[in-house]
Amino acid sequence: MQNNIVAKEKILLFWSGGKDSALALHYLKKDPRFEIIGLVTTFDREKNTVRFHGIPDSLIIDQAKMLKLPLQRIFLPSNCTNEEYTEHVGKILAIFSKRGICTVAFGDIHQEEIKKFREEMLSSLKMKAVFPLWGKKSIDVSREFLNTGHKALVTSIMTDKLDNTFLACEFDHAYIDRLPQDVDHAGENGEFHTFVTYGPNFKMRVAFSKAIATIEGPYLVSSVKEP
Repeated sequence: MQNNIVAKEKILLFWSGGKDSALALHYLKKDPRFEIIGLVTTFDREKNTVRFHGIPDSLIIDQAKMLKLPLQRIFLPSNCTNEEYTEHVGKILAIFSKRGICTVAFGDIHQEEIKKFREEMLSSLKMKAVFPLWGKKSIDVSREFLNTGHKALVTSIMTDKLDNTFLACEFDHAYIDRLPQDVDHAGENGEFHTFVTYGPNFKMRVAFSKAIATIEGPYLVSSVKEP
């Protein structure tokens, strides 16, 4: 009897801890072509947080545990250049490439420059990029994130785009409705960042508490921490 079972393609997902990477994970989980073998998160090595997101490595670790997925952490210099990013991230990805894992997913939606940068970086490692959310409307991405049962907290805002009432509150449909017209509904231009606390792929909610807000470059960041 002929065996027609096709082996799934092993794939890594770059994980920021925010809503877009969570929805990308949701898409990948439903895609019969892929087997997600782990998450990759980059951190500011001086602060041990996801840059501008206000999420410490301890809570990213908790998210990965709730998702039952291995986590590869990469610690980068503060304000690292594209060249430094490529060097540090490339070293880690090259290890996976040697193990036969040559596909990497990202949660980008429509930033062409970022997409090109990621594709070129992976191409040099003989790897390829997958973008599950690419080309979708930002408002559809945000609505679908919520409609699929995900929960998130807004942890940072770009101060020249949003006022303090948009910080440290739940990301929900009402939040989307009150965003100013010049702000992307998914924050794809960096207007705001989120921390995912629950979703359909989480075994339980991630416990956290809020910390005091601080200025980080163009952002006001309300960090989260373990309770």
